[in-house]
Amino acid sequence: MSGFNKDAFWSKVLSLYYIAKEGNYVIKLDEEQVAELKALYIDLYIPEENLRHYNDETLMKKMMTKIASMYKVDKDSMGNSGELVQLVNTVNFDGTNLYIRFDKISSVKMRRLELGKTRQQIAERMGYSVAAVRNCEEAFCDLSRQPETLVRKLARALECEPEKLMQ
Repeated sequence: MSGFNKDAFWSKVLSLYYIAKEGNYVIKLDEEQVAELKALYIDLYIPEENLRHYNDETLMKKMMTKIASMYKVDKDSMGNSGELVQLVNTVNFDGTNLYIRFDKISSVKMRRLELGKTRQQIAERMGYSVAAVRNCEEAFCDLSRQPETLVRKLARALECEPEKLMQ
């Protein structure tokens, strides 16, 4: 799998990440948004002939489990099992609204994962070490305090503008 799963359901959940980032990584979906997400989930994951076997509560639990299990195994160039990057921390439903709490992932790491690239590939594109890329991916790394050359090369390697990485 290259990057996070690319089907329409996960693309929708991933798009919510960027909205949630503005609200301390939590998003509240209203009844209409929940219905839209549930319809997409049913369309992609529940065969029509099995749909009658599920009540609304069971469907919500299955969908919430699917959302909470969104992850990426981030293998490094050494071929080991890699780091598990979890996108969603918790999913709660109060009967009307769905609350999704996302994990905080740095802009650099998220962009690399979206591209489906390894740290090694980004480091090679930049002409820097894997350790330099890893350091830039840390949540505490302030790119505005890094050398401008490094940030420009990092942005070029990640196929985006430097400003996107500093968000």
